[in-house]
Amino acid sequence: MPIITISRGSLSGGTKLAACLGKTLGYEVISREDLVTRAAELYGIEERRLFEGLSRGPKLLERFKTNRQTYLAVAQATLARMVRGDKVVYHGHAGHLLLEGIRHVFRLRMIAPLKLRIRVAMREYGLDEAEATSLIEARDAERRSWTRFLYGIEWGDPELYDLTINYDKIGFETACAIVEATVSGPEFLPADQDAQKLDDLYLKAHVKASLFLDSKIGAVAAAIEVSAAQGNITLKGILPGSQFVERAVALCQDLPEVKGVDASWLGGRQNRV
Repeated sequence: MPIITISRGSLSGGTKLAACLGKTLGYEVISREDLVTRAAELYGIEERRLFEGLSRGPKLLERFKTNRQTYLAVAQATLARMVRGDKVVYHGHAGHLLLEGIRHVFRLRMIAPLKLRIRVAMREYGLDEAEATSLIEARDAERRSWTRFLYGIEWGDPELYDLTINYDKIGFETACAIVEATVSGPEFLPADQDAQKLDDLYLKAHVKASLFLDSKIGAVAAAIEVSAAQGNITLKGILPGSQFVERAVALCQDLPEVKGVDASWLGGRQNRV
């Protein structure tokens, strides 16, 4: 069975739909909060910092920092690890982008009229109409900014999704039935190679996260390109010195998930002409 990712604006019904699909299909349901909690445990990052790093739009002075890339690698590795058994519904921040390239991921987008979202915000948070409108607009702006900054794409681009459902006329029960019928078709059935691609994605992100989080090489980790295939990784890039190259290779070799390291295209500047 495929993996389902649900992308939605704040208060657009994604949580309720995920619960319905989990019950109907017998899927595990994972939220953004679940992902952040698990990632913080696995990589030793403060949960609050990780949550904010994956939620807030980038500020002008943050554009050249590596924190964003670190948090992205950590989130990608954690989500790829959590969905390995398939039969998972993930509703949260950019799950379809974190699992990019995995064929049996069903990418769903939920949208709802602003007036409906405003009513929900007023009811759930005790806000007046103006406050509820400002809250929703601010959150949507942050998500658009986040995806532009990290991926260079527009969050609402319909080409990023396999299906978009608008709650304006389609009711909740109907939406759940539509998704159930769609994911049961042959288009999203996983093949043997899909499991390997997911493992490769996990290892690539895990190695990248480990490099970013290492105190000796983290500052230059952004210059290292990582690829993974069946437990073997390849490192490419030019680093400020050979000591960084040696540290990167040693760190990767120490990771139990890594079978082999090819660093023939990783070098220090002083060794390049």
